[in-house]
Amino acid sequence: MEEKQLNSHGLTSKVQASEVTYELHTLGWKAFQNLCATIVREIWGQTVQTFFDSNDGGRDGAFQGNWTSQDGDTFKGTFTVQCKFTLEAGKQLRLSELNDELIKAKHLSKLSLADNYFLFTNARLMGTAEESIRQAFEDCGIKQFKAYGAENISQIIRESSRLRMLVPRIYGLGDLSQILDVRAYDQAKEILNSIGDDLSKFVITDSYQKAAKALVEHGFVLLLGEPACGKSTIAAALSLGALDEWRCQTFKIRNASEFVIHSNPHDSKQFFWVDDAFGATQFDWSSVADWNGALPHIHAAIRRGAKVLFTSRNYIYQAAKLHLKESALPVIHESQVIIYVENISKDEREQILYNHIRLGGQPLEFKRQIKPFLSKVASHLRFTPEIARRLSDPIFTKRLLILEACLDDFVEHPLEFLKDIIRTVDAESRSALALIFMRGGVLNSPCEMTDFEYNAVERIGGSASGVYKALSALNRSLTLQVFQDGNNNWKFKHPTIRDAFAAIVAEDYELLDIYLTGTPLITLFGEITCGDVGVNGVKVIVPVNRYDIFISRLDLSIMTYREKFYFYIFLSRRCDKIFLGRFNERNPQFIENLKIDIHQNISFEVYTLVRFHEFGLLPETKRLYVVEKIRELAVEIPDSGFLKEDIVKILRDDEKESILDDVKNKLLPSINDTIHNWKDNFSKDDDPNVHFEKLIDTLYSYKERFSENPCAVDIINKALLRIDEVISELSECYTENNEQNDEYKVSQPSVNTNCPRSIFDDVDQ
Repeated sequence: MEEKQLNSHGLTSKVQASEVTYELHTLGWKAFQNLCATIVREIWGQTVQTFFDSNDGGRDGAFQGNWTSQDGDTFKGTFTVQCKFTLEAGKQLRLSELNDELIKAKHLSKLSLADNYFLFTNARLMGTAEESIRQAFEDCGIKQFKAYGAENISQIIRESSRLRMLVPRIYGLGDLSQILDVRAYDQAKEILNSIGDDLSKFVITDSYQKAAKALVEHGFVLLLGEPACGKSTIAAALSLGALDEWRCQTFKIRNASEFVIHSNPHDSKQFFWVDDAFGATQFDWSSVADWNGALPHIHAAIRRGAKVLFTSRNYIYQAAKLHLKESALPVIHESQVIIYVENISKDEREQILYNHIRLGGQPLEFKRQIKPFLSKVASHLRFTPEIARRLSDPIFTKRLLILEACLDDFVEHPLEFLKDIIRTVDAESRSALALIFMRGGVLNSPCEMTDFEYNAVERIGGSASGVYKALSALNRSLTLQVFQDGNNNWKFKHPTIRDAFAAIVAEDYELLDIYLTGTPLITLFGEITCGDVGVNGVKVIVPVNRYDIFISRLDLSIMTYREKFYFYIFLSRRCDKIFLGRFNERNPQFIENLKIDIHQNISFEVYTLVRFHEFGLLPETKRLYVVEKIRELAVEIPDSGFLKEDIVKILRDDEKESILDDVKNKLLPSINDTIHNWKDNFSKDDDPNVHFEKLIDTLYSYKERFSENPCAVDIINKALLRIDEVISELSECYTENNEQNDEYKVSQPSVNTNCPRSIFDDVDQ
């Protein structure tokens, strides 16, 4: 009995005797040929010459030699591979539909190019039809004929996790519960929910291959690229492959603390995906500081066999690397994969655009109208996968004229088009987007609005019931409902939608006031700057005439510890002199009440005080207090943070030299006592390398400063050797599994790019 069920993307997958059949008809003719070539090349191990054009002479692929199939059948001589693709789901292949192939097969046989003939088709192949087809080809002179129908190909997919990882789009074409165990299936659903239906349209690019190779060789990959270049989709594809091929427990985590929580020193099969590791749309200093503390943990996890994937916008990483302690994770240099959209090949661009238009929600008439322009759209210098997604969704093209100039403008100025779309949606939809924006990009579902949010929605022209309906109506176009950490949430479908809404907020004072007075403080601290202070990618630059509105919310007496932490970062990094001056006037005791704890390393209170000093707003008595606290920290912790460029500016040269003298005369003579104290504070559940990492960094920093003092350098070298001995002693309490799984190698079929047949031929069928 045949039963139909929905896969995770709403596509219907057919289960026959509890075995899933993949929806191969959604691939398109070219992607289907690529899949078949991958099966022959990677699964059967044959080096296939692929032709893939309308002048292929009846051969989509060919190879020569001896081959024994998995079933034990032996073949030798010349081999022809031919693909027969249909757009019709569930269609049965009939002999009468192969007349052209039979004529060409007879010609190939005479030329001794087809001793063996393999026919791949996504149509169903019934037993009686297969017999008559085989006989017809053998009558043409073919010595051995083998046909693979939809059921055979689906079986190959089911049985080969390697094939699924090589062609990750497969994960979006069938029911994952049929090929993954329950644990992996639950994790896969969460990953798929995080990107919507994008994986069903995924195209293997050179960047995907390089990223997979970096994971194999280094256990780590940093995917860098500009907004909308496809980083997250590549990451999702690799995450599913890790679940399937490597049997990894996969985590999509948001920050360093989550990594430390989930990293298991006794499990070598873990995969960590961190999207926008150093900030979503702008450099987040606090996240980099957190990752610096976690890098030794990451290094240890990789050594035991775990795999880690970071994504980041390129400009954010360039800012982050100035503060990132990359020496703690050397592979970060070796495993960077930068996605240059302009370097995506013509074939890859066209396949991306084809998949989105063909599988998107546009009506047939739109597809027919835009079809003649698609090749030029794909070749545009500003083309990105996100452009393809927007063209496939009616909500983005309601006011788009299908003319060459208009399409060119659509691709050339995506942010302006997106802003225009947001401005012209109905009030309920705009209110829904504003609500997600005010919640920092993540809105709980079901949503419970605060009184302020109710008022904000009403001012925009929406209503509570209308917002709830709008969220669902916008799902998979402007919004996306995701399941993460056991909760349903609404978020923007793509970060660029948040960028566009932020630009609208900055231009509209009424929206800006709603945003500043209603958005959670921690969200604001990470999204705005008060004045233009040179932060790239900032969401909103608050103008001077809105400073007082925001300052009225900054009441330290009711801030949580976490809010204060981010507030200090905000003051030290994201405010101009005018804002700090006004804040100081409204809070005259703020500077005086800032304290530095001697039992902590250099804290953000210090950075905040340095910022006030930089603008001439710090009283001298308070500056002298900071100098003395830095002196204590330099010896007691010890902490060399005062030597950093961001801190040292608060010290006069004589004060800096005096502190270094204290380090030389007070710390170094008793350095063994310091090491002993650090050893006493070690917990057997900690990684000893991680525990001593800050002390080691501090000693190296002091060693560099005392490079012209042989005696001091000798003491520090001996101290570092002693720390190595202590780490070795403590390591007996902390074991690691160094097992690695590096069998996966990526290989993509080579194709003839001089293809006279357009990939868009059947995009409107």
